[in-house]
Amino acid sequence: MGKYFIESFIIFDSMSEPSSVAVRDGHSLETISFREYRPADLQRCVEITADAWPEFDRSMQLATVEWYLGSVTRKEVACISGIAVGVLFGKIDSDLTAFDRLKISLSHVKVYLKMFFGLYGRLPHRIAVIRNCLSTDRKIAANSPDIDVEVKFFAVDAAYRGKGIGQALMGRFIDHAKNKGAKKIFVYTTAPGSDWTFYERYGFRKHSSFRDDYMSFARKEEVAAIFYVLDIE
Repeated sequence: MGKYFIESFIIFDSMSEPSSVAVRDGHSLETISFREYRPADLQRCVEITADAWPEFDRSMQLATVEWYLGSVTRKEVACISGIAVGVLFGKIDSDLTAFDRLKISLSHVKVYLKMFFGLYGRLPHRIAVIRNCLSTDRKIAANSPDIDVEVKFFAVDAAYRGKGIGQALMGRFIDHAKNKGAKKIFVYTTAPGSDWTFYERYGFRKHSSFRDDYMSFARKEEVAAIFYVLDIE
């Protein structure tokens, strides 16, 4: 893939207008633009999810994206030539109203009902899937640190990794959270499976770990859920 580096980095507090950075290799210059998620990006996000979590079938890939879309306050995508190649959805509690919190709860119920009634398509062992998802949700709630900012969904297309796209998305989200007065950010990831070493290289520290019942069920092996925390003061 060659060596890539971020040539310039422009951060805007608002996502109303796209911003961009240039990424160079030895032969070409590609421009990465950043903008707010649009409904038309849904299919592309599902494709990125399929690459990041191949153990999910398409039904669960779509359900996963819709789950996170319903529970975040900031949704940003990184694009090359207008195509989404990376995504970061995050939640900042200070941006949530009481009505927003209710909408999040209702959106999660909606996803579970769609799974149960087969509205995502054929979902093998859907009762077991729902049961293990609910079990993991309870563990997440019990083990989550008392922090008001969370990275909820973060993935980069495999064909575009190593170009600094993930680092740029994370940096932009952290700057946004700082502007909101946040002091700490946490992220939920798994091992094996996710690139949790990215977070450690970025400066996140391990907070807690427990068995992820759903991912263990999906992968047919023991999978640990890990919470990482980053101080951003």
